[in-house]
Amino acid sequence: MKALEVFIRPAQEDDLPALEWGGEYKRYRLLYQRAMREAHQGRRALFVAEVGGEIVGQIFVQFVCNRPELNDKSSTGYIQSFRIKPPFRNFGIGTRLIHQAEDALRERGFHKAVIAVAQENRAARRLYERLGYTVFAEDPGQWSYVNDHGQLQYVSEPNYLLRKQL
Repeated sequence: MKALEVFIRPAQEDDLPALEWGGEYKRYRLLYQRAMREAHQGRRALFVAEVGGEIVGQIFVQFVCNRPELNDKSSTGYIQSFRIKPPFRNFGIGTRLIHQAEDALRERGFHKAVIAVAQENRAARRLYERLGYTVFAEDPGQWSYVNDHGQLQYVSEPNYLLRKQL
């Protein structure tokens, strides 16, 4: 099989529709817009992976986390919204995106990274553990957001919290 040419770069405003992945994640439109605003304010970094001009992966890094159990206010950053389109998995794209996120944290003086993974997502957990992350807690994964129709939505997705020393 031919090797994929993958380009990892910071996300831009015009990438936001592509992050909805053809409508699959349209419900998160307002969250993506807020994340982009926070990136412009220096509170986050958003990265995308491109193959042939198509966005096939994404990862967001939070430099300011309002969950005290995840952030000691000075040395821990939070990685989230990490996904790779299924046909592009197992090509090393996810590993490269995570390394990009970790580099962004290191550049800003962070010493630890935290990432959450749904308890049933064994493949992602294996990836994180292979990259040096270890489970330190379970989380009920209960949160809410306003969807693209302005309706408040509640999510309950039990997850593991993993941490890595950078």
